[in-house]
Amino acid sequence: MRELDRLLLTETGQEPPSKELEEFPLPVAEDWDGLVQKADKIADIIDRHLDFESKLQGRELRPNTLCPEQKVSMVSDLTAI
Repeated sequence: MRELDRLLLTETGQEPPSKELEEFPLPVAEDWDGLVQKADKIADIIDRHLDFESKLQGRELRPNTLCPEQKVSMVSDLTAI
């Protein structure tokens, strides 16, 4: 597979990487743990808004079924994070 990659790189005029990566799994982002924590908080806020609105309307809601006022309320809470 690596020979095929090198062949494709030489055919396209690109240089193959000079060093091999030895670290597995490859790092996704430097601040991955922080991003996961923020995503958890955002998902929690979305769930709370949908639960609250579902109780008021008596049916299960999804983000695209919210009215503009409900969407603005949810987005303003999300920006606070």
